[in-house]
Amino acid sequence: MTDNKVFYAHSSDGTPPSNWQPLEEHLKKVADLAECFAASFNAGLWAKIAGANHDIGKGTRQWQAYLRKVNNVVDEFTEHYAGHVEHSIQGAQWLFSNSNEAGKLLSYCIAGHHGGLPNWIEDASTGLMARLEKKHQPAEIPLEKPEFEKSLPIKVDDHARFGYQVQFFIRMIFSCLVDADFLDTEATLAPEKAKWRSTYPTLEILKNRFWISFNKLRQESGKSIVNDQREAVLKDCLKAAEREPGLFSLTVPTGGGKTLSSMAFALEHAVRFNKSRIIYVIPFTSIIEQNADVFRNIVGGDAVLEHHCNFIPDDADWKTRLATENWDAPVIVTTNVQFFDSFYACKTSKCRKLHNVANSVVIFDEVQAIPVEKLKPCIEILKELTLNYGVTPLLCTATQPAIEYSEEFKEGLKDVSEIIEDIPSLFSSLRRTDEKYLGVLEEQDLAKQIAQHEQVLCVVNTRQHSLDFYNMLPEGNENYHLSALMYPLHRSRILADIRKRLNNNLNCRVVSTQLIEAGVDIDFPVVFRMAAGMDSVAQAAGRCNREGRRSIGKVFIFRMPDDTLPGYFRQTMQCAEPLLDRFQSNLLSPECIHEYFLNYYWLNHNRMDADEIVERCKTGSRGDIQFKDIADFRMIKTATIPIIIALEDKAVSQIKELDFIKYSGSVLRKLQQYTVQVYPFQFEELKDWLEIPRPGINVLRSQELYSEKTGLLCSPPKGEAFII
Repeated sequence: MTDNKVFYAHSSDGTPPSNWQPLEEHLKKVADLAECFAASFNAGLWAKIAGANHDIGKGTRQWQAYLRKVNNVVDEFTEHYAGHVEHSIQGAQWLFSNSNEAGKLLSYCIAGHHGGLPNWIEDASTGLMARLEKKHQPAEIPLEKPEFEKSLPIKVDDHARFGYQVQFFIRMIFSCLVDADFLDTEATLAPEKAKWRSTYPTLEILKNRFWISFNKLRQESGKSIVNDQREAVLKDCLKAAEREPGLFSLTVPTGGGKTLSSMAFALEHAVRFNKSRIIYVIPFTSIIEQNADVFRNIVGGDAVLEHHCNFIPDDADWKTRLATENWDAPVIVTTNVQFFDSFYACKTSKCRKLHNVANSVVIFDEVQAIPVEKLKPCIEILKELTLNYGVTPLLCTATQPAIEYSEEFKEGLKDVSEIIEDIPSLFSSLRRTDEKYLGVLEEQDLAKQIAQHEQVLCVVNTRQHSLDFYNMLPEGNENYHLSALMYPLHRSRILADIRKRLNNNLNCRVVSTQLIEAGVDIDFPVVFRMAAGMDSVAQAAGRCNREGRRSIGKVFIFRMPDDTLPGYFRQTMQCAEPLLDRFQSNLLSPECIHEYFLNYYWLNHNRMDADEIVERCKTGSRGDIQFKDIADFRMIKTATIPIIIALEDKAVSQIKELDFIKYSGSVLRKLQQYTVQVYPFQFEELKDWLEIPRPGINVLRSQELYSEKTGLLCSPPKGEAFII
């Protein structure tokens, strides 16, 4: 017999209402869980009120009739059935009408806890203001008038930033509410699934694992000048880990061991100050997998979550799939895109993880790679996480950009604590190259110079240049071309061949785009670099005499007679050019790099928030926030489309597996090593040559459209390489 006095939050398939979750139980559990999440940034009461009121719209006879209707239950509620009934606005209306400005702020969270954070003003049906004005059947469950604190639990460092801080606070409360709601619902409806969560080792355990693995690596690496300096970097990191939480920078030349030293800092600091997790943020998807593997090997695969747009967990790996939803793993390895986009998103799926960033150590690798037109929105996130959410950010780079506060850059970061005690001495001790500017070179002259060296790397700015220079080299098996349009397994094989030839002192000439600068561990005695930004020059130089096996490596910078480069390369080259003669043979010095970034940022000062995202956030000071408009922020505007290159037997057989399985995730994960990313215009040219075994899965089998030699995907029907 049905208990008609009980209002329910969730039903269980095939069971009577007596087995369903009561609404009051759900509201209390979500309130308690949200309060726990927000405690890390002193906002437990706010999150608790949001949780206690988020689903009160289910406490109406119409909604209860709807719940019974979809479960084929007939009782006295049935007569109130009126189709699908909205339930997320009633709690927003209750708080808005009973708590003035505080209720208005929380109304965004409650009204959007399914559909996402709304705009305050949009149209007659979707804008929050309009929705709050509509009449709905009042809830028939006991309601308590909320008692808020007198002010927001945040520090205000600058009144001009207050609006930004308010919208940031709302989305953090929203994250707590959404995650708590999902978790309690999951625990009720899918308890077996819920058991997979939060079964991770502690950071204390990970710290012990790290030192066991890291000390073994240190012993095996032996003594050298480079390793001595890496030890000095590690020593400074461990000393800095004892400092109070705040904003840190780690400025270490390429090859100085900053990846593992920064993790040592993070683990020691996190354990000392009771931080919740470590998040490692990387600019390029091309290197994230190798970094994630490094961390798995050193702290254990059961602790590391890899999360980015190309990551596809195995179908059976529920623990990983669940952790990507809310980042509750102790070590997260992700990308700039995933991290920064989430802090301006409005969708529940993007915002759910944000509260787990609070009280963490966040390492930003190669921070100079943040696009200048996105710099202000990213800096604002760093400021707010440091000031109010217990985060210790670490800006980790070989070429520290000039993003600290100054008279020239008043929006910059204040109170940045540098870890390295003597940067000039470190750079001097780790100097392994001599840099020389050659001026303008004709293509033929450059090709001749490259051909004179037995082992040489040439890094250029465009695919057209890389193809042209490669074709000018004398024919021979010692010549290699590297392209981002090589599928990863092909690229890995080419790099393995290159390393083998280098280690065996065989001739090896490589022409590559800047792809090779993104964390590729390779060591040439001579590197040529087409003129570009000084950060790019430094990255290219990091592939020269990397391990210090030679007394000095040679880096040559050159220009081409035709400087018709894409806008970004043209502008960075123009900012670097005045420094090439002034800092001849010392182009990688901190002084040169700092001056380059000052010039570059000054030139682009008016473009640092190209989408005016920070300006849009300022309306938070009056509570009229356009969350959907703010979500226009994208670190990368143009999304790429994956294409599987099925030329190898193994790739072909794995594609055939799709015919026999229901879920494709495990197969797609294996096929990632055969996948390239293309832009939409390239996809349009290729689509008539593609097979689509399942929607969204694009397969190319044509040998003519993929060059095994150059790794360039070609445009049909002419067979011309995609060089843009």
